[in-house]
Amino acid sequence: MPEIIKEFPPGPDKSVERTFISPEPFSISESVRGSAKKLEIYDHLNFLKNNGYCILENVFDDSFTENIRNTIIALSEESKGNFKGLSAAMLLGRDPIFEEVITNKKLQAVVEFAVGKGALLSQLLGGIRPQGGGNFDIHIDSAWTPAPLPEYPLMITACMPCEDFTLEAGPTKVIPKSHLKKRQPLPEEIKNEEGAIPILCKKGSLAFWLGSTWHGNYPRSKTGRRVVLHISFSRLMMRTIENYDFLDEEWLRDKHPSIRTMLGRDDFLGTSTVTSGGTDRSKTIKTFNRSHS
Repeated sequence: MPEIIKEFPPGPDKSVERTFISPEPFSISESVRGSAKKLEIYDHLNFLKNNGYCILENVFDDSFTENIRNTIIALSEESKGNFKGLSAAMLLGRDPIFEEVITNKKLQAVVEFAVGKGALLSQLLGGIRPQGGGNFDIHIDSAWTPAPLPEYPLMITACMPCEDFTLEAGPTKVIPKSHLKKRQPLPEEIKNEEGAIPILCKKGSLAFWLGSTWHGNYPRSKTGRRVVLHISFSRLMMRTIENYDFLDEEWLRDKHPSIRTMLGRDDFLGTSTVTSGGTDRSKTIKTFNRSHS
């Protein structure tokens, strides 16, 4: 039955009720259905639903993709510490070219299908891997969500390779249908990688996987640098009602430590800066442990 929620604050007649009906997980709304068929990606949505990932080939042309690659490399040199030359974070606003990516109609249709209207841009990160870059363990992007994960996705990630994803290039690996397990992989499953396959596609494509899909990376064996753009979106459901970002470190200095936790200042979420190249990994394990408590 649909949930009946009284409007708050009440409308002028003091008696307004609104009916909020949650669709079935992975149902295709009329707006998404129309755009997906027009864009010829309708079958890809069903593939994503059933397998936890999908690939849209040739979304961006070679010239645009090369510009993305060069921009990521240039901005990665502005990162500090270990991420310098290897990663560039918080890319929106740093170059107008990234606006063209996140507003692409095909990308937006897949995102709305997976995580609903009003989806939030969670991360826009350029990653660079040189020859010899190692194997990246199987994991899920919703790693701070306790199991069992919900039927509906909380996150979706799109990966835009700036060169052809061949096995030698060090592509993403994915385990089809792993999203149906609704949990993180266990240590033995991470070690065995049973069922893992490479995502092979042309540069300028978009490879999508759900936040609950088990995936990682194969090592890069060819020369040159593997450059990819990762674009992650999340549902808006867990966004805070009030924003306390204006309370700075000076205000927090003598406050009870729990207040810092309540404001999200001692977990890794939101710790990326223009020069950090990524999140504060010193806080990652603590965040994951707390989220599964």
